[in-house]
Amino acid sequence: MSARLELRPYGDTGLLAGVLGDDYESRWRTTQALAVAVREARPSWLVDLVATYDHVFVTFDPGGSDHAGVQSWLEQVGESLDEAAAMPEARTFRVPVLFGGESGPDLDDVADELDLSADALVERLTAGPWRVRFVASPVGTPFTDRTDWDVSIPRMKEPRVAVPPGSIAVSGSQSIIYPVKSPGGWRLLGRTPLRLVDPVADEFVAYRAGDLLEYVPIDEDRFAELEQQGARLDAES
Repeated sequence: MSARLELRPYGDTGLLAGVLGDDYESRWRTTQALAVAVREARPSWLVDLVATYDHVFVTFDPGGSDHAGVQSWLEQVGESLDEAAAMPEARTFRVPVLFGGESGPDLDDVADELDLSADALVERLTAGPWRVRFVASPVGTPFTDRTDWDVSIPRMKEPRVAVPPGSIAVSGSQSIIYPVKSPGGWRLLGRTPLRLVDPVADEFVAYRAGDLLEYVPIDEDRFAELEQQGARLDAES
């Protein structure tokens, strides 16, 4: 393992594993590989796990282990971790997006802030895939970034009370898709008609950390057609 773990208790039944190292990509890969290894091992004491860019938060059943036991177990997993073997192969998801207008009310303002036209901003957003770095709240939101995205976009000063599901949003150097209607202060640039979550499917969301999202512009007619179909976002390859 190329990165080092820093483990510490976090609450009565939690433990936080921080991944240390100079290289951002290596920290992220180690973080996600550790999360995959823990999920696949399924220790009897495991209650839940959340992995982000460089931290893994584990909650455990106090009847099955304690902080010291979980820490020792994670240290052993970390020492034998094979990042290449643990990380699943990336899949590509093509995400149809209606940019601007009511679907992307912040597109023009963000374009102005970047000294671009709205069309030029859409071209930049769709020029390459966005990598899913982790999946988090609310309800399976894919947090993504792109190595060639070199601008930082500020959040709204006053967050919206309700953001429509499927909204494509940016903040800082990240992009997300809102899976469900929820409050949010990210800047809305477009919207996809595809559903992201399916509570009755084997997988609540189809994507996972490491996958790629490609934003593909569509027009209003295509948006209405796909919305009527009620299709779910699934991998193309």
